[in-house]
Amino acid sequence: MQRAVLFAFREVQARRPFEYQALGLAAAIAVLTYLGPFDTWGRLALPERTVFWSVAMAVNWIFGLAVGFGAVLAFERQGTLTWAAVVAGGSAVAAIPGTAVIWLLVAIFLDFRTTGLAGLASLYSQVIGIHLVVTSVVTWPLATPSRGEPQKNVSLRTPDAGIPGNAFLKRIPARLGQNLLHLHMQDHYLEVHTDRGSDLLLMRFRDALQEIEDLDGAQVHRSHWVARAALDRIGRRNGRIVLHLVNGSVVPVSRTFTADLRDRDWLWPPSFDYLHSDTETGASLLHR
Repeated sequence: MQRAVLFAFREVQARRPFEYQALGLAAAIAVLTYLGPFDTWGRLALPERTVFWSVAMAVNWIFGLAVGFGAVLAFERQGTLTWAAVVAGGSAVAAIPGTAVIWLLVAIFLDFRTTGLAGLASLYSQVIGIHLVVTSVVTWPLATPSRGEPQKNVSLRTPDAGIPGNAFLKRIPARLGQNLLHLHMQDHYLEVHTDRGSDLLLMRFRDALQEIEDLDGAQVHRSHWVARAALDRIGRRNGRIVLHLVNGSVVPVSRTFTADLRDRDWLWPPSFDYLHSDTETGASLLHR
């Protein structure tokens, strides 16, 4: 379970990390500016209160991100990863530097300095409350896969020796069908994409390649295999060839496999000097 959760976290962060985090940060600033904790409502005008909570939440959000990633990796190594544990542990840790930030801002904006262990402990407990919200938002992908995406579950099926060819298709959960589009290696797991969604298999990439060698597809990267029928168009991104698939995925092509793909007539023309620029993605595309 913990590896599936870690995978979902990495996937969502990789897809639209800036938009997701920026929206959460903006919402947190708006709510706290409106509520005005730490007596900021009564003592600060709206512009000052907005600056106070913008600075406070921006810095604390960075702490939340750093601790969130660290907590995910730490718990994953221990094999006891749960979202509740990440939120609770991450909040407790991130609130330590977060308390220092709030203390400094209160001293600057409100000319008030909390002193003594009791006062600092009280401030720390209040900052933990803020970080419970921050860490929950930062690590929400741990508990919920991207909306609109099929939920990915880990299948603990192991390679079935002695079955030739497309025996691999029998490993795919029935709900995904057998129209295999794309394989992507993820650590010790294999991300399997069909036209109905995706899932994870506990299987080595090289073992999967042996089982699908009679399917119409090719390895295009050290960690990617693509079915020929899945190819929508070919393009360039940052000077490198990429494959745009029918399910919306973009798969890199490594130089190691370029010659073989040209021999198979996957990459046409042999020279990409004639590709035109796609203004939306910034990539040069060749529509097949």
